[in-house]
Amino acid sequence: MKLLMTRHGETQYNKEKKYYGRTDIELDGLGLRQARELADKLKATTIDYAIRSDLKRTQQTMDAIMQYHPQTKQIIEKDIDEMPFGIWEGLNADQVEARDPTTWAAWLQAPFDVTPAGAEPYRVFEKRVTTALDHYRETLPSNSTLLVVAHQGVLRTLYRCWTGGDFWSVDFKAGCYSVFETGDGGVSLVSLND
Repeated sequence: MKLLMTRHGETQYNKEKKYYGRTDIELDGLGLRQARELADKLKATTIDYAIRSDLKRTQQTMDAIMQYHPQTKQIIEKDIDEMPFGIWEGLNADQVEARDPTTWAAWLQAPFDVTPAGAEPYRVFEKRVTTALDHYRETLPSNSTLLVVAHQGVLRTLYRCWTGGDFWSVDFKAGCYSVFETGDGGVSLVSLND
């Protein structure tokens, strides 16, 4: 199976460097342009299935792509929603540090093990996301092409779990797509940010 993995276009909160996992914000002007650029890049590519999270920013990104793929089977999958950040939602790093200094300092030391109040623990998020994508990898035809429109945290988590790569070292850019392929040995990265 070929996996085309892409991040939604930019939002105002991206521009402001805010944590906003579950906040259902729309794309900004640049984000809408990025979605159109991505759609142009993929318009000649065969896409058998397209999966997105349940949030507006992935819906807007997928809508732009799907105008060229009216026959593609579309799936909304809440289990690939971004990780909610609890009391950190809508705040940038400086605001988080000012309001929640103890948790912030601990999180910087162990980001996969420290959870802000009201947030989803990373290990729960990781299991949710990988279980969802593994289900589709195992049940959809092995010769199909699957587009996934998701979020930076989701894509980094899948990259880390599938390839063993470092979560923080990879950046999935808006307006681009990355190609993964599945085989007997698991999932491998073919290209990043095409």
